[in-house]
Amino acid sequence: MITMDSTIDLVYGSTDNSSFMARYSAFNPYRFIRRETGFGTPLGAGDALARSLYCGMKPIASWDYEQANSLPTGGVFNLEFSPEGSLLVAACEKKSIQIFDPLTHQRIHSVNGAHSDCVNCVKFLDGRMFATCSDDTTIALWDVRNLSKKIRSLLGHSNWVKNIEFSVKDKLLVTSGLDGSIYTWDINSYTEYNLVYQRVFHASGLMRCRLSPDAKQMVMCTTGGLLVIIHDLNLSTLAQDLHGFKPNLYRLMQMSQQVIPIASMYDHLFERKRTENRVEFVSDFPLGNDAEVVSSLQVHPQGWSALSRNISHDDRSEWSCIHDIQPMNVESESSVRDSAPASPPPRRAVGRRGLRPRTRPYRAPRPHPAPSNTASPPSSSGHSVLAPPEAASTSQAQSRRPAEERGGAEGGAARAQPAGHGGAGLSSIQNDVWEASITIKQHRMLQEMYSRGQVGRNFNMQRIMGINTGIAPPTGLRTRHPRLLPRHSMFAHYESTLPSTSGQTPPLRESPSTSYDDPEPRHYIRQNKDRLLYYVEETNEGKGFIKELCYSADGRLVCSPFGRGMRLLALNENCSELSHCVNDFKGPAPMVELGQSLGVHQDLVVSTKFSPRYHLLVTGCLEGKIVWYEPFSGEALY
Repeated sequence: MITMDSTIDLVYGSTDNSSFMARYSAFNPYRFIRRETGFGTPLGAGDALARSLYCGMKPIASWDYEQANSLPTGGVFNLEFSPEGSLLVAACEKKSIQIFDPLTHQRIHSVNGAHSDCVNCVKFLDGRMFATCSDDTTIALWDVRNLSKKIRSLLGHSNWVKNIEFSVKDKLLVTSGLDGSIYTWDINSYTEYNLVYQRVFHASGLMRCRLSPDAKQMVMCTTGGLLVIIHDLNLSTLAQDLHGFKPNLYRLMQMSQQVIPIASMYDHLFERKRTENRVEFVSDFPLGNDAEVVSSLQVHPQGWSALSRNISHDDRSEWSCIHDIQPMNVESESSVRDSAPASPPPRRAVGRRGLRPRTRPYRAPRPHPAPSNTASPPSSSGHSVLAPPEAASTSQAQSRRPAEERGGAEGGAARAQPAGHGGAGLSSIQNDVWEASITIKQHRMLQEMYSRGQVGRNFNMQRIMGINTGIAPPTGLRTRHPRLLPRHSMFAHYESTLPSTSGQTPPLRESPSTSYDDPEPRHYIRQNKDRLLYYVEETNEGKGFIKELCYSADGRLVCSPFGRGMRLLALNENCSELSHCVNDFKGPAPMVELGQSLGVHQDLVVSTKFSPRYHLLVTGCLEGKIVWYEPFSGEALY
């Protein structure tokens, strides 16, 4: 007896996985017949359906300002659908936003002069209200029912604002910019001058900040090749919990394996027992990818993973990576392997047993802005602060060339940071760089002094440097000369060990709870867990511009800008979901190219977006052209 299944197998020539995928394809009538006769859907049929739809994505329509006989829009830096997928908003380089009907591909409204500089990002808060941010350092609130004027203009950032998120749980708008600051805005509070806002975190070299769909996690990426995850996010206490915390300095301590007290005093932020605002670093990347600048970041629709795109330090390669961001249970966090090159074993910090130091460090953290209930806009002097300079990363040439080629600020809104830098923006990152330099130099100097037998003769200088820089003395000096160094010099009682005005070293205050012979270490240099799941190397065309990649609505697919077109990338050949792929996960694996559409645009593609409701994809380029893609099984229509 010949069944329908065997007929399909004969048509496709086999009974393996390829025939199964073809049998349950979206374009195969067999799937509809089984559904009409009441048969259930077998395991894996969803993969076959998704794969057939995504493999058949073809460009079907396009729009540009020349076709519409309108003003030039410049590059399309961001594309955003409304929650129900009925509207598409494009953030454009030449200070405008364009609104489309995504199904008819027609523009239904245009707002010219929406900002006084490039529009960088669009974020819908609900079905009718959305927010935009710009290089003019402001955020604007809009209502789709009346676009003749903005609802509100939010002032607070001191440099280009690049990202907007909305916490549905807290009803707070979360913005981040190249000033390194993350602000929260209470959109339901109105004052005479502004909304109630608060700066909740600051990090040198901050590029992007994203929230998970349930707003329980915050993910940040930096120009130093680091992803920072905040688990169990509580925005109301974030500013207090992370006050003074410097991710770059803590990462420096990890890489140098040199204990830095002003960094290790924030070790409690990484503890698994924390119930709110627990910090985790992610720093593992594929072999051959040093991830100098992580410029683009997206979170999985279910909050399972983070999708990022980074640039290598020599500007010769770009990579897209998927990292797991779900909370993990580990037996010993201090023993987790780091992705950094092999280095000496962690050095033991000396402190009081079982007690976390509560005294302030030798140098007070940078002051925070006005309290959260501050309503007045910032002073004019605040707008002179520039984005983190090139010192934040040893190589950021990608932020210079595009500005020269495209002419000034308007041509460089998709860049990682400004092309020119002034002295005002150097302060925060220079602190980290200075501390990094002191860490390495002092370690080497003390080792040389000990090898030459100069330890005793230079005792006072060692103590002064160890206190003023906050750097722990090398382990060798502590073990061989336990009584030459103050037992309490690393954390508490800084005032007792500072040099006096007469140049004499004050007497030591012995602490009975501190012992150099104690076999149990009190502090570890915490290492990062390996989180990399999937990766792929990208084209390096258009150096210096941020390429916004995206997840599909079901999270099965990644659309990545690829030169003047795009690529569709899946986790495996069957286009399976992440939860199915990790069952037999054996280590980081390359993503699989499922389809591509190259040469559709006339310039570099810098933005992509999937519809949250339909199998619909749009891309935008630096020329201002927008292209729609839909599944199609016949000849290409465009």
